[in-house]
Amino acid sequence: MIAQSEEQYSRFFSLSLDLLCIAGFDGYFKQLNPAWIKTLGWSYQELLSQPFIKFVHPEDRENTILEAQRIANSVDAICWENRYICADGTYKWFSWNATSFTEDNLIYAVARDITIDKENEIKLQSSIQELETLKFALNAHSLVAITDKKGLITYANDKFCEVSKYSKEELLGQDHRIINSGYHPKEVFEQLWRTITQGKIWRGELKNKAKDGSFYWVDTLIVPKLSPEGKPEQYVAIRTDITQRKLSELAILERSRLSLLSAEVSLALSQSSTLAEIIQQCTHTISQYLDVAFVGIWTCDKQNTNLEFQAGVNCIDSSCSTLSAIQDFPHHMVVVNRVIDVITNNHQAIVNQEIIINYQEKILNSKFSILNFSAYPLIVEQELIGIIALFCNQVLNEPTHNLLNWIANNIAVAIDRIWVREQLLSRREALLLSLASQIRSSLELDTILETAVNEIRSLLQIDRCYFLRYLPYSSQPSLTITHEARHYNLPSMLGDIRLKKSKFLAQILLNQEIFCIHDIHSDIDKNMQEFLAEFGITSQLLLPVKSNSGELGAIVCSHCSGERIWSNSEIGLLQAVTDQLAIAIDHAQLYTQSRAATLAAQTHAEKLTEALHKLQETQAQLIQQEKMSSLGQLVAGVAHEINNPINFIHGNLSPADEYVQELLDLLRLYQEHYPHPDLEILNFCEAIDLEFIVEDLTKLLSSMKIGTNRIREIVLSLRNFSRLDEADMKAVDIHEGIDSTLLILQNRFKAKPEYTGIEIIKEYGNLPLVECYPGQINQVFMNIINNAIDALDNYDNQPSQKDNFRIPSQIRISTELANQNRVIVRIADNGPGLTSETKQKLFDPFFTTKPVGKGTGLGLSISYQIVVEKHCGVLRCESELGKGTEFWIEIPLYQEEKQVLSPSKSFMQIA
Repeated sequence: MIAQSEEQYSRFFSLSLDLLCIAGFDGYFKQLNPAWIKTLGWSYQELLSQPFIKFVHPEDRENTILEAQRIANSVDAICWENRYICADGTYKWFSWNATSFTEDNLIYAVARDITIDKENEIKLQSSIQELETLKFALNAHSLVAITDKKGLITYANDKFCEVSKYSKEELLGQDHRIINSGYHPKEVFEQLWRTITQGKIWRGELKNKAKDGSFYWVDTLIVPKLSPEGKPEQYVAIRTDITQRKLSELAILERSRLSLLSAEVSLALSQSSTLAEIIQQCTHTISQYLDVAFVGIWTCDKQNTNLEFQAGVNCIDSSCSTLSAIQDFPHHMVVVNRVIDVITNNHQAIVNQEIIINYQEKILNSKFSILNFSAYPLIVEQELIGIIALFCNQVLNEPTHNLLNWIANNIAVAIDRIWVREQLLSRREALLLSLASQIRSSLELDTILETAVNEIRSLLQIDRCYFLRYLPYSSQPSLTITHEARHYNLPSMLGDIRLKKSKFLAQILLNQEIFCIHDIHSDIDKNMQEFLAEFGITSQLLLPVKSNSGELGAIVCSHCSGERIWSNSEIGLLQAVTDQLAIAIDHAQLYTQSRAATLAAQTHAEKLTEALHKLQETQAQLIQQEKMSSLGQLVAGVAHEINNPINFIHGNLSPADEYVQELLDLLRLYQEHYPHPDLEILNFCEAIDLEFIVEDLTKLLSSMKIGTNRIREIVLSLRNFSRLDEADMKAVDIHEGIDSTLLILQNRFKAKPEYTGIEIIKEYGNLPLVECYPGQINQVFMNIINNAIDALDNYDNQPSQKDNFRIPSQIRISTELANQNRVIVRIADNGPGLTSETKQKLFDPFFTTKPVGKGTGLGLSISYQIVVEKHCGVLRCESELGKGTEFWIEIPLYQEEKQVLSPSKSFMQIA
């Protein structure tokens, strides 16, 4: 019976899945069951030959020794946990239950492998900690709310309460209409509910209203929590406060909108159209860019007693209609007339005056109950010439108000200019009509000249007008007054004038100069003063006339009764008359050559048309560049927005790589210890090509890291190059700006099938920080390097350069510090070089050596203004044909105080 019990005990000891052992108080194992060898991988002798404490994890040894002492001193069973090392170097967690027999100095213990449970417990604790960290971060930076499936709020975090100004008690049980700002149309929320009720995630930007009436913007993510049946039970809304970003975007859009408005109004005012057309274009432009219900312009009549309506636009919803007559909107005049007298009396603008509409009077469209009325006087030389009136749906802010003031001033100047032009044209047309009639009716030059001097004297109300003829190339040069119209009290001046006495007149006619004296007693030549005094002339105006035949003459207007101021309009009128006279002189000669003259005139007209077309194209380009300049302000914001997710991805790639390597190491260990896996595993490894995945996964992560590094470099270069947020002068690293420019242009340096590429050589000196406008200096680098690339590109593509060997295309950029106070940047290429004529015109506006459509001719002109005018520096070009071109940029290290243009102004406006 005893033998049978011992046999059963031995069988139990050998077959037990738990680790059974007997250890002595001396610290050595006395007996172990086979589960130890199978679990740890050590041999029986290895486990018995070493103290059992050697197999315990170093961090658990102290606790294990204490537990062993407790066992030796106690008769009760002791439980604890520790880690034992395996033969392969890994550790396994054991749960112990042990007791001692002090009579035998032995410890009887049972250990159970709890490694999997322990690792799961550790992972669970780590996940719980990560979730707590995520929850803390989410609550600290996001507005979190949870609603039931009906949309009623069941949870709101502190950040939500802080931003919305509502307490939790006020939010709980409410739906999100409590923060609805009314800004978004109902279709937005209908689409939102359709999305989340289908169990899908919705994301968008919303404008909400806080309890105190203020507005805030949030980037909203709504995630449905689904039941086991796949139906939404709750909705979790996570919002990020983006109010500052939206305000910045709206400010940029506002500046852009006002810039476009000012540009288009300026363009309308510069047109040579009628007054009605120009004003109508201005009102139409204002209605396009401002949220107005009505805008109209009135002008004063010639007696400045009444206002006459010129043009207007009436807007209902998004539809605007042009109003050309006061009868189209008589009800508006009821309101406008209430403030017309006020503006007429004090010449002051009325801004944001609230107008409450009485529906019974039907003054305005029924959609508007309250409008903001603003009116701006049109004043020229302290005289009211008109009024701009606006009914706005919103209050005008200060930038808009200032712009409307500017628009009113410019419209006033344009109206006055058109009126003066019309008056001048009416006078000019009368005189020119008479002269043209004489030219058409007769080829008699004497009749035409006689008519001209009489008409001019009568029109200008002067004492004398005569025609002076000069024949410098005849055998006997002569200066003769051939025709005159004079006051009856004045003696006649008809006849020859001695050349010795009037050499100055002959020289004026030869030089084709306009000679204008308002008062003989002013500072003029002594001989001239004596000549005029001889004929009693106190004021004189001479306009030369030159015919195609080479004959020289002049229309001379003189006054003999004191000072006479010759206005620009009178001079312009007489210039038109002299043009007609020149035509009259050539009329007879041109009659026989009419066909040739007609062809020449048509060719000239075509050239003028082409020149006008080019001018209009250039003007359109300048306007377009002005429109696009504000978009450049978004570059820094876009770079920032790209940089955040890229940094997130880049930051996660390194731990992802580590995790992948650890998983691959674990897979190798499994392959080592389980060299003969199941057939299903082998088939799956073959199906997925495990060896290729192991080899390619590391390369894939490496390539992703290289890609994110590349994007970060590009984003950094864009931010460094644009520097749109650095309108003020500041100290910067010039090398950083050059490198950013080269990075942006690097695609143009690469070799292509059609040319060999460009080598960039940097010779940077040791430079301190330079005080400058960074964005503008980067623009200079961009313009000059772009021109160098274009020159090398064209030079490399020439047949002679393709067939013959030459040094590869190079751009050399060197920097140095001169005299400890000036920085020199030299950008040189080994291209074809420039001629001396080209170098003289290099910095002229609109001058370009590129083909039509390839350049505007403004790059170097703007660069010159930036370096010389903005930074008090030096920009020059050194070049020889066939020896390349070098640009020398010299900038003071520190800018002294000086009067410069505001950096916020576009250089396109200056040019």
